[in-house]
Amino acid sequence: MSRENIDCPICKRDTPPNYQEKHHLTPKSKKGKETVLVCCSCGDMVHKLFTLKELKKTYNTIEKILTHEEVQKWIEWVQKKPTDFSICMARKKKRRR
Repeated sequence: MSRENIDCPICKRDTPPNYQEKHHLTPKSKKGKETVLVCCSCGDMVHKLFTLKELKKTYNTIEKILTHEEVQKWIEWVQKKPTDFSICMARKKKRRR
């Protein structure tokens, strides 16, 4: 995990270190090694939309993920949220307890 903010390569939002996660472009369980840092909200969204098989065969790059209609709808929705908004904030806070 980065120690500084990143622009999520999916939603392009400014993401603090606590809300970043490594996303395997090809799932680790499918022998994937390459990772990119994404915001945890986009990471959750990708795994809700696609099966591991789909991620390995079809959506194994950020560019390919961005072509999916549901991802484009997600981006349009999440970019309207305040910069400190994150779907995963509640989840992260719960884990600390």
